[in-house]
This record gives sequence, C-alpha cells and structure tokens, in this order.
Amino acid sequence: MPVETVLCPDSKDLMVLETPLLRVSRPVAACSRCRSAKVKCDGKLPACTACERAGKASECSSTNDQFAKGKERSYVATLESRVEKLERKLAEARARRKSSVTMPDAESTAPSRRPSANLLSGKPVDKRAARRREAHDIDDLVSDFGLLAVNATARDFYGFTSEMSYARLILSACSKEPLPTGMTKVLPPRYAATPLIQHYLNTAFAILPFFEESSFYASVDAVYSSDPSKASPFDHWCVRMVLAIATLALSEQRGDTHYCDAVGHLNAALEHSEAVLHPGFISGIQATLLLVEYALLDPHHFDSWSLIGAASRAMVDLGMHQDPSRSSSITKSKLELRRRVYWCVYALDRSTSLVQTRAFSFSDDSANVGIPFSSKSTSVSKGEPKGSQAWLQSFDSAVDLFHLRQLQSEWYTTLFQTGRTPWQDPYPYIWRTYENMTAWSDKASPRTSKGIRTMFELELLYSYVYILSPSPRCPVISKYAQRLIFEHCISYASKMFKLTTEARGQQSPVTFYDAMRAYMTGRQFVDVVARNQDTLLSGLPPTPPATSPAAVGGAGSAVPVLDEHAAA
Repeated sequence: MPVETVLCPDSKDLMVLETPLLRVSRPVAACSRCRSAKVKCDGKLPACTACERAGKASECSSTNDQFAKGKERSYVATLESRVEKLERKLAEARARRKSSVTMPDAESTAPSRRPSANLLSGKPVDKRAARRREAHDIDDLVSDFGLLAVNATARDFYGFTSEMSYARLILSACSKEPLPTGMTKVLPPRYAATPLIQHYLNTAFAILPFFEESSFYASVDAVYSSDPSKASPFDHWCVRMVLAIATLALSEQRGDTHYCDAVGHLNAALEHSEAVLHPGFISGIQATLLLVEYALLDPHHFDSWSLIGAASRAMVDLGMHQDPSRSSSITKSKLELRRRVYWCVYALDRSTSLVQTRAFSFSDDSANVGIPFSSKSTSVSKGEPKGSQAWLQSFDSAVDLFHLRQLQSEWYTTLFQTGRTPWQDPYPYIWRTYENMTAWSDKASPRTSKGIRTMFELELLYSYVYILSPSPRCPVISKYAQRLIFEHCISYASKMFKLTTEARGQQSPVTFYDAMRAYMTGRQFVDVVARNQDTLLSGLPPTPPATSPAAVGGAGSAVPVLDEHAAA
C-alpha cells in the first residue's frame, strides 16, 4: 500500500500524508449484525461502516472473530512499519537538506543505500550493523506478509525490493531446516516415472484431486517432450512435485535412497517457484497444495500449518469460498475446478487444525460451496467424446473425505472452539455426534481402495476418541466414555501396527499427521487407564448410561455399544 510523500522544492517543510490508506480487498464474511439485517458489510476494522452509522460499533463482530483479530493485528503492524519508514525518510531528507548548506561528508549524514558501497570504497563492513539492517528488513517483510493475508489478489506489493517476491516470502516463512544443496535430481526416464505417478494418483490424488488428471498427463507429455519450449514452469512444478511426493511415500527412514531422490525432485521443482507461486491465481493455490502434501511427509523442512494457512488466505481472497451467482457466466469445468480446489483446501485445513489443536483458517459459516463431482458430465472437457475419461480416477473417496471433514469441523468447533463454559449435560450432543460419525462410515463408498479404506477406519476411531475425550464443554468424562476410549484406542493401535508393517507400495502414505494422531490416541489411552485401571481391566463393562432417545436425537438414536471383539 503506497504512502505518498510529497517533497516541495520551493517550501521548507515536508508534507507527508499522516494516515496511510489500507483497504481490505473483501471481507471474509459479514458481521453478525449486517448478516441478520441482510445489508452489505464492507468488513472495515475494528467496526464496519454500517455498525458505526447505527451507533453499534462495539457490537460489530465477524463470523470468525479470530480471523478478524488477525486482520487487526496485521493492520496495526503495517501502520507501525509505515510510520517508521516515514520517520526514516524524514530524517534522511533533513540530513540532505543540511548537507546542501554545510557540505559535510555525505557518508556521515546518511547511510548508504547499497550494502556493497563500503566494499567498493575499501572500508571494513560493520557486521553488527549489517545484521541489524537485515533483521529490520525481515521485520518489514513480516508486516507486509500480514498485509498479504488481507489483500492477496494484487499482483504487485508495495515495499518489496527487487530481491524479494511472494514465492521467496512464502518459502522463507514456511521453511524449517534448510534444504541440502547440490541434490537436484535429474528427470528420470518416463518408464521409471510412470509407476511413481500412478502411485500418487491411486493414493494422494484419489482423496485430494485439486487438479484435472487429464491436465496433469498433458503436463507430463510436455515435460518429456523433445521440445523444451512446450513445458511451462507450472508443468515442471507439477511433475517434479508429484515425483517427490510419490518417492518420499516409499521412503522408510530419513536419509535413505528414496528420501534423497525426493529431496532432489523438490530442489528441481523449487527452481520454478518464482513463476509458479503467485497470489491471485488458482494455479498458485494448486502449487501450494502440492507443497503442503510434501510437507506432510517431510515435516523437517516445511511447516504444513503455515503453508495451508497461506493457501487458505489466497483462496478466500479470490472469493473461492463462495460459489458464483447463477447469473454469472462461468463454464462448468471452471466451476468444478474452483470447487475442487476449495474442498481440498478445506479438507487439509480441518485436518491440520484437529491434529495441531488450532483454530480454523476460515469458518464454515463464511463459506458456501457445493460439493464437486455432482455429475459425471462436469469432469469431461469440452470437445471430448463421452466415455473418453472412463479410465480416470474415481472421486467417491474424495467426496467421502469432504463429508468427513465437515462432520469433524462441526463437532470440533462446538466442543473445543466456541466457549469454555461446561455444559450441564453434554452427553446427548456427544452421543448424537458419535452416531453421525458411525452413519458416515456406513454410507462410505464400497468402491474405496483397501489403503484408503484403512485410512478412513483410522480416521473414524480417531474421531471417536476425540469426541469422547475431555473438552471445554465436557471436562469430566463418564466411566462408560472411558471404556469406549479404552477399546477404540486398542483398535486404533492394532490397525496402525498392521498398516505400518505392510509394504510401502501397497498402502496410503503414512504422514506426519498420522504420527500425531497415534500420539494423541496413545495419550488418551494412558490417561483413561490411569483414571480407572481396575474397572477397565476387570473384563466387566459398565452399564450404558440411561439416555433417552428423545434427548439424544429422536427415534433410532441410542448410546453406542461397546465393541466386544476389541475387548476380547
């Protein structure tokens, strides 16, 4: 956001605009008062214009208060940064003005704008001053990054130097350990890359299809073409990242051959990051999602939470959290792609928040996007004959995952994110939520592959344990809930052990989030055993609580029954 500084040569004073103008590209959601009154909300912080005019500024609240506070913090940080820059420019202008009268040594009045100036003059470089200057520049960039979350649709950003870009900013903010240098992997022959690509499509792409499979095959053809000009940077990025993810999924430990090959493919992909990681484009979000999938398998080098947060902000700023109006002219293929990308971002954001016990990047109430793959015709490109894509992946597993994340988002928000006041009787809601998870499992597609079905079973058991564990709404759990947690944890451990002992090529990849889920269920298992060891190990299950079906959720609802097979 430019801050105009007007220097009048005929005047003795510098006229500086005292108030920098910051504009939010679009509100994530209307405030509660504007939403109930069905009036347009401009999303201004800390209170929108409609609430200010009505004298209700103190009551103005966004749908997602935490997101609004995040905007407010980035707004204040940006203002402070602008004030410091203006004060620095004012001091330099006054120094130059004095130097024109007294003619002192220029180097004593104003610092050099080029770091190489001292080297050219032969003077020693002050390392401490250089480090302070570098730290100050980083702080400026961090404040600008907070501004990107507010207005990421712009193609250019004020305050960036020629050596800084959105891609470098994202990679710097989301990196942990530096990547090893000199490990760029040569593009393997196509016959060697084909099984790796197919493994990715059968596992990761089957549940997170945020790009068209036919478009990806076109990228593969372009990369392996004899004419290098046919392949765009996005083609190289997609192929290299898919090879990196598929190769890393076959790795058994850090540092083995598969791991080194995956890092080599990643380094080759990062050579195109400047041309690929751009805000304001769907392709930039797709490129970030590929990096998120890699980070789930390599948490040592990248922070998946920061990456999915950047993808979520870019997605919201593009307005993809809302379906276009029916009057808008958008093709079915473009609408389908928008929905794919949104739901994949949604699924990864919800999974990240549950595992790391963080707030969501955006609320469910602020979004309104239809489930993709509602009809088979939307997946066929214009001009292709019907049935030409029968060999492509089925998306039943992806739709099942989207519905699962919706259920998890609802009960996680209710039990853990909406307040700290305990409910007088939380179990009617808990049993109803428990049944909703069971109903989701019963309705899952029978065509799901074995590896993805095992992943869904682990997700179901993990959700059971999560729902029944102590929460702000239910800080003290019943003995029957303890028994359910005890048995579900045993079932989870048995399935996870079986999954980790299978051959790598015959299963879905085990990610960093799977390790976090296993750790969480293990902690809950130890906790319930420490609380009620004698009853749990006696072999006599406690009597189910007498909760009426009407209180639980109507006819057909009942308290979950203990798994006797797991107990045995």
